[in-house]
Amino acid sequence: MNPVISAIQAYWAGRTDREQVLLAIMTVMLVGLIGYLLLARPLFDFHDRARNDYAGSMQLYRAIEADAATYRELAAGASSQSGSEQSLRAIVGSLAIGNQIAIARMIPGDDGSLTVNIERAPTRAVMAWLIDLEERYGVQVMASTMDRDGNEYAQISLVLRRGGGR
Repeated sequence: MNPVISAIQAYWAGRTDREQVLLAIMTVMLVGLIGYLLLARPLFDFHDRARNDYAGSMQLYRAIEADAATYRELAAGASSQSGSEQSLRAIVGSLAIGNQIAIARMIPGDDGSLTVNIERAPTRAVMAWLIDLEERYGVQVMASTMDRDGNEYAQISLVLRRGGGR
C-alpha cells in the first residue's frame, strides 16, 4: 500500500470511537465549506449579476421602445402629448430625423441634460434643428463644440437642457 494511506489508517486506528466520529463530522463540514466557497458561492454570485444585468437591459429596452413610439408619433405629426411631457431624448431624436441629421450618440446626464454627438451633418441643417428645438420646445444649448469639415459639413458635440416655461 501507499505509505501515506498506511499512515492515515494507523492514525485512524489509534483514535477512540468518539474521536473518529468527531473527525468524520469535521471532515464532512470542511468538505461542505470548501464546496460552498469554490462551487456554490460563485454560481450564486453569477446568478445575481445576470439577474441585475437582465433587469437593467429590460429597463433600457422599455425606455428605447417608448422613445421609438414617440419618434414615430412626432414624425407623423400626430403627437398627442405636449412637449413638456415628452422625454428630451425623444424630442431631440425626432426633430433630428425630421431635419435628416444622423445622431451618433445621445447620453443622458444625471442633471437632466443630454449630450448629443453628431459625426457628420450639414451645418445649415444643424442650425435649423437647434433653432427648432429652442423655439418649439425650449431646449437650450448649454455647451457645444463644432469642427467644420469644409464649408457645408460639421462634426458637433452638444450638451442640451430643457429650459423652463415651454
